[in-house]
Amino acid sequence: MTETGKKIRVGVVQNSPEFGSVEKNIDEVRQLVLAKTQDKTDLIVLPELFATGYQFVSDTELDRLAEEETGPTFQFFTELSFKTGAIVVGGLPIRRSKGITNSALVVFEGMLLASYDKIHLFDEERDLFIEGEKPLPIIPTSFGPMGVMICFDWLFPEALRSLALGGALIVAHPSNWVLPFGPQGMILRSVENRIFTVTANRVGKEERGGKKPLTYIGKSQIISPNGVVLGQASGENTEMLITDVSPFEALSKKVAGKSDFFQQRRPELYRI
Repeated sequence: MTETGKKIRVGVVQNSPEFGSVEKNIDEVRQLVLAKTQDKTDLIVLPELFATGYQFVSDTELDRLAEEETGPTFQFFTELSFKTGAIVVGGLPIRRSKGITNSALVVFEGMLLASYDKIHLFDEERDLFIEGEKPLPIIPTSFGPMGVMICFDWLFPEALRSLALGGALIVAHPSNWVLPFGPQGMILRSVENRIFTVTANRVGKEERGGKKPLTYIGKSQIISPNGVVLGQASGENTEMLITDVSPFEALSKKVAGKSDFFQQRRPELYRI
């Protein structure tokens, strides 16, 4: 990790997992990351459910592919972290006492920095997963506080705003986007919170068990607090995007000399 205020190197993985082939999918990501990260990297973000695939057709299938917090995915993130020097963030199904959650782990060199269970489940996820019960996490790092959210969380403005109000300078955002407006929407989220966002999406298609086909749109991206697209992947290809960012730029919430997004908030007047 690096000192606060310095530029950091951020990597975003965009893969196309084969449903249920966890070891194969992990190995493909391993090869991609190690081929692309010849220099030290500070943060690597992988998609939501990057190793299992997304379109589960039954509780039994989900239970078979779910893990404990410190299972194979945690071990893989530990391996990547030691080899790259990065904090690693990515999604997986986790077996909890009340059911299975759509979750993300944040790992640095064998330490579990955070485990987040998605609080806003999308569409048919609600038939299989249970909702998270804890707030979106903010993790102290050497490059400043980092928030985490998963995919559909982005469409709830309160989610990213709560992370920004909590001091997060950068937000890791594992996703499996199928809706076309996500990439543009995240530009607004970055601007309205003056924060860096790092979205890792997947590509490919899934059509399983008679369910409606899903086409994942890719376009993983890194957005600055000014809404500048610092890097964006394609809509079709497996690839890794690497960009240098300066998290300290997110400390200022000003858009003009006398206009500060956060100082001018009037929460006492915001009501239903």
